[in-house]
Amino acid sequence: MTILEERIKSVYTSLTREERKAADYCLKNDASIFNKTVAQLATDSGTTQATWSRFAKSLGYTGLKGLKHELFTSANNAEKPGPKIEFKDVDQYTSMQAIADNICATSTQAIQTTYRLFESKSFEGAVDAIINARMIRIFGVGSSGLAAYDLYTKLQRLSYNVTFNEDFHNSLMNAAQLREDDVAVFLCDSGKTEEIMQLLKIAKEKGSATVAITKLGNSPLAQGCDHVMFTTSPEIDKKSGVTSSRFAQLFMVDTLYTAIANKDFVNIRQHLQDSYNLFHDMANY
Repeated sequence: MTILEERIKSVYTSLTREERKAADYCLKNDASIFNKTVAQLATDSGTTQATWSRFAKSLGYTGLKGLKHELFTSANNAEKPGPKIEFKDVDQYTSMQAIADNICATSTQAIQTTYRLFESKSFEGAVDAIINARMIRIFGVGSSGLAAYDLYTKLQRLSYNVTFNEDFHNSLMNAAQLREDDVAVFLCDSGKTEEIMQLLKIAKEKGSATVAITKLGNSPLAQGCDHVMFTTSPEIDKKSGVTSSRFAQLFMVDTLYTAIANKDFVNIRQHLQDSYNLFHDMANY
């Protein structure tokens, strides 16, 4: 599956009816799209030129030119197909090995596809915002709260001024204390969780910089934040709660933490050494 196909499948359910026509055409005719004008694409797919422009933006591109560039890149960097993923309910597996195989495949694919969505410009903007912030306030609920807590502990190790609380009421208090020189970081897979959207509204009212780690798509969270880092993942069994989105989020958290530590190394070097020494000494007790 190409990165373009992965983008389309990730956002398909959130597309409008007209945008889905463009998506369906793209999936069936990707080889011919590169050489067609937007007018030709609109005619062939039974849509409009404006629909193709909106469709490209829903996939995370700045326009149709970005979509065509992705097609060209994919055609010249063809990859071997990844491991086969079987979409089953939790009670449909026939062996322990089948469970392990499928969980491994989906987790690996989540990381690989998220990596392929990586955009340096937006990522670097988020890194700079966090490094330069007076206070970093992290928000995440449910399973996304696990990745949010992981980012919180990592930034604590760098001795950054950072807060996180899994309780929503405490998160509201944290958001209420935001200032213009702070940054609010939101982790939310769907990009539209009610609690997160309430917290984002407060952050925008306070004038704080905003960063999102969220699933690829034109979600309210992605639209509302200054810096957006997209993830994507296959969910093999939504009813069981077995999700690969957590691995995609943790990959992004680790990448973000490493980039911050790298760029601010002169200032955080001693803090890293101090925490290492502390835990190394404890292990020898």
